[in-house]
Amino acid sequence: MKADEILKKAEELQAAQLAAKQAAVGPLAAILARRIQLQNELSASEVPYGKAYVEAEAAGWSAAELAALGATEPTHRPRARRRPGKQQTAAPAAGHDSGTEIPSQAPTVNA
Repeated sequence: MKADEILKKAEELQAAQLAAKQAAVGPLAAILARRIQLQNELSASEVPYGKAYVEAEAAGWSAAELAALGATEPTHRPRARRRPGKQQTAAPAAGHDSGTEIPSQAPTVNA
């Protein structure tokens, strides 16, 4: 057998293996694409799910009741909104009491 015949046979084996590998990965590619799409859809549902869950709790549903319905604790809970009209006052600076005055250390001159 000549060298060029051996190389040709090697190429044929590689081509056959490549075709088999490509045929086997086809179904995986289709399922993988669908899986990625579903994961993206699931991620997109996290925020509205968390909001709906919190609203159900606010309406009086307990976590146990929601769990009995199949609802799990959301991974994303909406941040609590501040109520209008309830402003928090700023805390006094460190080392200072609000409403007290620090006496001056400068000497007074009597004239």
